[in-house]
Amino acid sequence: MAQPPRGRLLAKLLVAMLVPATLALLLFAVAAHEIARRVLEDELGRRLATAATSVALLVLPEQIAAIAAGDERSNTYANLRHRAAQTRERLAVRRVLLVARDLTARADSEGALALGVRAHELGADAPEIERASLGRATASPLFIGRDGRPYKRGYARIGDPAAGFAVVEASAEYLDALAAFRRYLALGGAACLAIIAALAAWLSRRMTGPLERLAAAAERIGAGDLAGTVTVETRDEIGALAMRLDEMRIALRARDERMQMMLAGIAHEVRNPLGGLELYAGLLREGLAAQPERLAEIARVEREIAYLKDVVTDFLDFARRPAPVVEVIPASALLGEVAELCRPSAAGPSLRVECAPGLAARADRAQLRRALLNLAKNAVAAAGPSGQVVLAARSEGGSRIVWEVRDSGPGVPDEIRAKIFTPFFTTRERGTGLGLAFVQEIARDHGGAVSVGHASEGGACFRFTTNVSAG
Repeated sequence: MAQPPRGRLLAKLLVAMLVPATLALLLFAVAAHEIARRVLEDELGRRLATAATSVALLVLPEQIAAIAAGDERSNTYANLRHRAAQTRERLAVRRVLLVARDLTARADSEGALALGVRAHELGADAPEIERASLGRATASPLFIGRDGRPYKRGYARIGDPAAGFAVVEASAEYLDALAAFRRYLALGGAACLAIIAALAAWLSRRMTGPLERLAAAAERIGAGDLAGTVTVETRDEIGALAMRLDEMRIALRARDERMQMMLAGIAHEVRNPLGGLELYAGLLREGLAAQPERLAEIARVEREIAYLKDVVTDFLDFARRPAPVVEVIPASALLGEVAELCRPSAAGPSLRVECAPGLAARADRAQLRRALLNLAKNAVAAAGPSGQVVLAARSEGGSRIVWEVRDSGPGVPDEIRAKIFTPFFTTRERGTGLGLAFVQEIARDHGGAVSVGHASEGGACFRFTTNVSAG
């Protein structure tokens, strides 16, 4: 029987817990980062707009209108440049720029733009300049400077109506803090995922451990082991399932015991009159010794009585099913003994034994002998006079012995393979249908299972396993 896959429920539970948690943490991190970025960017924009407004209040519109290109030596120009440089130091910004309405420079704290030169870089901020001209101090979007770093500008108008604009430019230093925030988010998310993974693994084990033990208990019950109690480990639905499973085990055991008692009772009641019939048949044989033509009829009665006794014995053995008494059994000797017991006559099929020397099994000798003998007799009958039968044993994995009985007969039809191990199922006119059921029970008692397939000789191959001897 193929073993069901292990660990799939644990994997599913881990995925069911980790995937939503990972997605939730990822969405939270993205949302937190985006909110922080927007808040910091808006805060920088408000700070620059306020700084630009304060600069604009320090400059008179007449000063902007009084100078133009060629007035570099004038006191007004010197005063505006000094004020721009002083304001830059006070506000701790990168640059303070004073421009006319047409964006020509009037003062640059950095001295990058000469008086009267148009500040072309401000052309990208036309919407912001337009809003500033309406009296609303505003800030530009982020832009990348020539040094490759991000910057932002604040605009405020000078005079009413605007004679020009005060421009304050500062580095977006908050992006460094935002990068550190991203690292903290990543580290925190990883730590949270590790904690969630550990918790999920613990919870999953708490669920799958009892379920795996329940599966093992169900497998034992299915194999016929009704003695072991199913332990109730939890007080939840899994515990309720364990209780129902143990109740089922108890009910099956009670039914099995009733069936065994019934079979034993029937066999006992039948055996007594059979003994009487056998005695009377013997008396008739003696009384009819002078009538040879009647002795054949008595012989037929005796054969039927013997057959019925065998049937009763099978019923009793099936009902009692004693626990196996394990001992070390040389495989080659056991196969040789079985071969001698069912070796056909000179006109029957050939029979050979295949077994590695020194191979030994740990099993109940009587039960194992009975299983092999039953299979061997069936194989001899199926092979026919000119066929062949093979009794074989081989080691598998160093811990198991595989026993095989192969024949060259017609094989077992596919449509009845699932039924042949069912008690009382038989394809013969005379038979109890308990032979292969015995083999199956013996195989289960030894921790194995019996199966039937195609033999290399052309017929059926019956196979089951037992433990290898520890010695």
